Amino acid sequence: MYDNNPSGPPPAQPHGAPPPYGAVPPQTPPGHPGEGYPAYGYAGYPPVAPRKSRRTLWILLGCLGGVVLLIIGLLVYFVVDVTSKAGTHKIVLPAEFKGMSRDDSSDSAQQLRDSITKDLGGGDGSWTPTGVGALYQGDDTHRMVVVGGYGKVLQPQNELDAFFKGIASNDSASITDRHSVDAGTLGGRMDCATVSNGTNDFGVCAWADSSSVIGVMEGDSGGDAPDLDAVAGDARELRAVAEVPK
Repeated sequence: MYDNNPSGPPPAQPHGAPPPYGAVPPQTPPGHPGEGYPAYGYAGYPPVAPRKSRRTLWILLGCLGGVVLLIIGLLVYFVVDVTSKAGTHKIVLPAEFKGMSRDDSSDSAQQLRDSITKDLGGGDGSWTPTGVGALYQGDDTHRMVVVGGYGKVLQPQNELDAFFKGIASNDSASITDRHSVDAGTLGGRMDCATVSNGTNDFGVCAWADSSSVIGVMEGDSGGDAPDLDAVAGDARELRAVAEVPK
C-alpha cells in the first residue's frame, strides 16, 4: 500500500503546526456577533434620539403662566389703586375771595363752564365732571372767573390739555406762553398761559389732580397785560380753600 514510500506514511502534522510552505491555511468561519451588535459587513444602527421630557414642557408653561398672571395682577392693582384715589375731593367756592364777591349769576361764566365741562368729559371718556363756574368782582375794574369741574379724574394731564383746548375754542381766543408752574402743597399739575380774544388779554392758570380740573382767569377792563405769576398765586390760594374732602 505504501510501495512508493518504503519509509511508511508521512507523519501527521501536529495540532497547531503551521501548514507546509505554499499551502493555504484552513479558513475559520466567522462567529456570530454578540447580542446588540450589527452583523459583519453592515452599517451600524443609528443612535436613538433621547425622548423629550414632558415635565420640562410643563415647567416652561407653568413659568410663562405665572408671568402672565403677575402682569395682569399688577395692572389690576394699578387701575384699582388709581381709581380708589380719584374723586375724593370736591370744589366749594368761597363766597368772597381777596376782597371780591362771588357772582353765580354771570351768564358768561356759566356759558364758559358748560363749554369747558363738555371738553373735560371728553378728555378720557371715563368721567362726568360736576361743573363749577363763578365770577368774582370788587369795586375796581379787576375781574376773576373760575371755571372747571370735579369728579374722578384718572388722567389729569389729558384733562388739563382739554381745559386749555376748551378755552381756545371760545370766541376764537388764542393761547400763548403756556408753561408749567408749581401746583402748590396739594400736588397735581398746574399750567399758566395768556389768553387773547382780540380785544383784551387775560391771564389763566389751571390745576388738575385726581379730583378736579379748575381754571382761574384774571384781567381788567384797562387792558393791562396780565401778571401770570400773580394769577398762579391766586389759583393756589383759591385751591387751598375751595378743594375740600367729600
